[in-house]
Amino acid sequence: MGAQDLRSAPARLGASWSRSFRPLSGPIAVWPIGTISFLLSLLSMPSSRLRFLLALPLLLGACRDSKIAVYQIPKENDAPAPAVAAAVPLAGDMAGTVVAKADGPGLTWTAPAQWQSKPASGMRKATYVVAEGAELAVTAFPGDVGGELANVNRWRGQLAVTPITEAELPGAVTRLTADGLQIVVVDILGGTPDKPARMLGAMVPNGGATWFFKLIGPDSTVAMAKPAYLEFLQTLKVADASTPAAAPVTAEAAAPAPVDMANTIVNKAEGPGLKWTVPANWQSRPATAMRKATYAVPGENGAAGDLSVTAFPGDVGGELANLNRWRSQLQLAPLAEADVAAAVTRLSPNGLSVTVVDFSGGTPDKPARLLGAIVPYEGATWFFKLTGPVDLVAREKPAFLNFVQSLQAP
Repeated sequence: MGAQDLRSAPARLGASWSRSFRPLSGPIAVWPIGTISFLLSLLSMPSSRLRFLLALPLLLGACRDSKIAVYQIPKENDAPAPAVAAAVPLAGDMAGTVVAKADGPGLTWTAPAQWQSKPASGMRKATYVVAEGAELAVTAFPGDVGGELANVNRWRGQLAVTPITEAELPGAVTRLTADGLQIVVVDILGGTPDKPARMLGAMVPNGGATWFFKLIGPDSTVAMAKPAYLEFLQTLKVADASTPAAAPVTAEAAAPAPVDMANTIVNKAEGPGLKWTVPANWQSRPATAMRKATYAVPGENGAAGDLSVTAFPGDVGGELANLNRWRSQLQLAPLAEADVAAAVTRLSPNGLSVTVVDFSGGTPDKPARLLGAIVPYEGATWFFKLTGPVDLVAREKPAFLNFVQSLQAP
């Protein structure tokens, strides 16, 4: 190649560029500036044909079409939220009514008159205020909810009490029956040293579900409520599938059982009970769901006293708790353990051990008196309580003591 050929090379190269170069398509077209500078410097040099030929492939390679692929990546959608189960409709006020569960009819019961019913919540079938600071909750869940031991230990944990083992379970529960239902009852004391608490709990399997009746509150309050709680459990029964929801039922509205218990044997869950002879002027009344017997004791000017007979398994909280429960009914201050000996009279008719008390209290405009007898017998405790106007009960005290002396085992 001569000098003239070399001098004309740029013109020829430019024509080649115009034929081979096409603007880059796409969103961005960038010509490498460093490459252009390098190639022009080679062409401007007075060099040999070899140097030019070496530069030419680089120039042509740099001018070859460049295809830029543009990828559009779709935005990732958020993972769908997990399906949420449909909310279960809240139950209404279930006091003394038929409570339906998922797979059929539930239970029905009679609540003591002094318990105050509250509207049920999302998890509760019923709620009652039993006393100040003490509340009873009724719940029901499918299956056995982990079994007896797990449920007992769950309740113990709520009172900061250590769990028990399977071997300790029989000694920690009391087993009752009511209307063919099997009831497991626990009495748990716990809480903290400055705030002791107590819980009465009952588990009732029924129709593939388990019902729970839990009363919790201050130790002394729950102890006094224990007899009423046990009476409440004895009213539990299976509801007929066709039975419509009923209005709340209280103790006064309970249907009576027409049984005259005077001078007859009264059966308890574990076997035969006690029998007695009633004074001639006492008028037998039908027993209720919570009582073994009821007697009206007539007085002057239309006044009347009431004698009730009840019986429950175990010691029902112990002697002191039962005495203080009765005292609270008369608005009297509770006794201390040291006061018990002076407050009671102990009798032993027909081989039975009987504790008798005589309390006067009430209100200034309505004074009242209570004669009570506590009789442990065959793993249960029987209660005989006469209440009424002060003068009437004072007049009937000899008859009451004669009545207690007539108590005997069958």
